[in-house]
Amino acid sequence: MLRVHLVVTAKRAGAPLPPVVLDAAREAIIRAFPVPAEAVTAHEWRSAAGDTALLSWSNEPEGHGLPIVCSSGGRVAGLTGHLADPGEVDRLLAAPRLGEAATRTGGVFSVFRAGEGEMGAATGLTRACPVFYAETPDVHVAGSRALLVHLAARAAGTGSRRPEIVWDLPAMESMVRAGYFLSDETPFLGVAALPPAAEISVTGGRRAITVTPLPDPRETPTSRRGMRAQVDELADALLAAVRPLRNTPEPVRLSLTGGRDSRLLAALLHKAGIPFVTATSGHDDSPDVVLAARVAEALGVEHRVARPKRSESGTELVVPHPRVRGHNVLFACEGMLSAYENIPGGGSYDPTPRMSGHGGEILRGGFLQNQADPDPKAIRRRVNGLFGKNADLLTEEAREHARALASPWQERCRDDGASVLDHLYLTYRVGRWHAASRASLLRAQNPIPPFLDNLVVRTALSIDPLWRRSEAVIHDVICAFAPRLRDIPVEGTPWRFTAESSDRTLVDRLRLRWPRRARPSETGAPKAAAPRAFDPASKPWNWRTTPSPELTGRMSAGIVGPRGALAADGLARVVDEAGVARLPESRMDAFWHVYTVSVMLTDAFADPVAPDLPPLHIPLPA
Repeated sequence: MLRVHLVVTAKRAGAPLPPVVLDAAREAIIRAFPVPAEAVTAHEWRSAAGDTALLSWSNEPEGHGLPIVCSSGGRVAGLTGHLADPGEVDRLLAAPRLGEAATRTGGVFSVFRAGEGEMGAATGLTRACPVFYAETPDVHVAGSRALLVHLAARAAGTGSRRPEIVWDLPAMESMVRAGYFLSDETPFLGVAALPPAAEISVTGGRRAITVTPLPDPRETPTSRRGMRAQVDELADALLAAVRPLRNTPEPVRLSLTGGRDSRLLAALLHKAGIPFVTATSGHDDSPDVVLAARVAEALGVEHRVARPKRSESGTELVVPHPRVRGHNVLFACEGMLSAYENIPGGGSYDPTPRMSGHGGEILRGGFLQNQADPDPKAIRRRVNGLFGKNADLLTEEAREHARALASPWQERCRDDGASVLDHLYLTYRVGRWHAASRASLLRAQNPIPPFLDNLVVRTALSIDPLWRRSEAVIHDVICAFAPRLRDIPVEGTPWRFTAESSDRTLVDRLRLRWPRRARPSETGAPKAAAPRAFDPASKPWNWRTTPSPELTGRMSAGIVGPRGALAADGLARVVDEAGVARLPESRMDAFWHVYTVSVMLTDAFADPVAPDLPPLHIPLPA
């Protein structure tokens, strides 16, 4: 379910809000809430003095979950996402420190609260449900959709019910580089995303932002009992996160792959006794499909395969026109995610709980999980790479902007590089990439992400990130939940604690674990239990990264106009024209990112209806 909240308060206590601000918000919801207008219900609350307002919209069926707006003790509150225990809403309404209370409440949510002469909003530990905020000379604005916050603030500044969008062009360098925002910025000038575990509050017209520090990791236990205790803590937190699903009328739909994270969810649901079915997208011979089927069979659950759409001849893959993909990601994700990502279209709301493995890297050390070398110098190079990727496509102004964003993280590398990669993942990969993707899912689905539950994240962050990086922690949780999955291989690389047994740091940290396991260095490489018909380490063919004239031609036309100049006004301030012209087709991810920014600047959220363009036919490999 997608709930949209907007809270506005005047800077001068007791001064009524300008009517144009609320009028603009009501009108802008058509662009800022990407669902059919007829499916939307609205709720408004105004303070007695008229200086504070909470506006809320939802497309969920009536009577499903918490009310759109809850009230108690003279305050009202609207939540996005879900609470593990709906009864906790009263505690959030009464909490003197809203942000701290939110991070210690089970669930995945953000909360917007208002009362006489006050307003506040808070994110959880991941900000997977974001809070955006802006300020003008007359009002403070916070909301769950960045475009809505921008247009309400612009209305206050211009007096117009239909203000134009003003872009934050330097901020878009992050989209060009990474395909999402590695910052707290948005495409809209003056609008920022509240950090994880943070609260914005306004009392008497004065704004304050308070950030609750993320939990510090404990030392790795020096005994097997201590290790087992921490693994059990994580297992208990995961079980608590899914406990409300025991009474779900429909089986949970789990998107299962051959990887680690969705496998952990399958084991979790199995252990919790929650009915579920599984599905995998891909071709029949892909490792994801083959391994997922083995996992489902071992657990005795239904498994289905969703095969990509093909042409009648079966030799071509049929995919949406890139302009349609760009439009969909624009409205669903507010231009904060690349059209490279597969963003589903909208539809009627289905309350059936759904799960996928997105965000599971939190339990494996965040960006440490694919960091080959945990040496501090290597970690600093990784941070430089995150903020320097695709920098050759940027103008000097945009490159300087990226360097400024990298600086505080580079400084933190001197003290604790492992925690930097851990927190970078939580702050941006989950807090921005996943948050944007999640917003698209919420339009028509009911995604439940146990990995992002506040109490699960709090427990995970308290475990040494290098120990989590070894994957021994989640491997033990999986085996505890579903022992029969122990010998089914994982897609891609093998479990890290078996593949990196020669890593001196890892040996020191896990030396007490290995007496129970044979060391690969002593016995040779672990024997694969997978069928010989396929290689679990192979990667499936990806049409998005495979150059084809039909695809790249249309994308190039969306970036460069007929006269050779960049198609979108303002794009030249972000990307170097010569660099884009030299962009090789081997870097299709960057092609998608630049294309997305160009579509956004050109379309400017003008029409909520996607263009009617024929799909593309991409030749399948032999």
